[in-house]
Amino acid sequence: MARVRQGWSQDYRAPEWLCEACYALPGRDGVWALIDPALSRQITEDHVDEYGLRLVLLPPLTGAGIGAVQLRMGHTIFGEIRFSLCGIDRRAILVNVEVEEKHRRRGAGSVLVAAAVARAARFEWTMLPIGQDPVAVAFWARIGAVGPTSPYPCSHQVEQKVVPAQFQWTQWW
Repeated sequence: MARVRQGWSQDYRAPEWLCEACYALPGRDGVWALIDPALSRQITEDHVDEYGLRLVLLPPLTGAGIGAVQLRMGHTIFGEIRFSLCGIDRRAILVNVEVEEKHRRRGAGSVLVAAAVARAARFEWTMLPIGQDPVAVAFWARIGAVGPTSPYPCSHQVEQKVVPAQFQWTQWW
């Protein structure tokens, strides 16, 4: 049975785990950095430095517009999640999650989703349809969707055109 060793990553400035079974596989290093997605650990663009793996908040330009959280080290972006939050109607729409291919299957996408949900834990979440991309389908099957995949935007999110027309809920009366 393989062991897991805990340590500290000087590169990422974060706790890390080393899976000895994964380390033994060709083409894998078996090391995962542990990133805390809590609000208190997310920083803004003006606090980014070149050291350490950080969750960086990019707020929307307008209320209920699309904002983002990036997982990055300095200016190197590992992944990004884009979402819309309406504080008035307490609705959240997850627009998309993107992780650089070389950083996939290491928990970056899961951390980004957890960081976004932490920003609006008591909101009603929906998300844009996943589509047919096998990578996206596998990702959401593994971590579970944050809400229904039929977006239900509030009037503020409709005004900001958060949801493309083909995905909007239509009124039948």
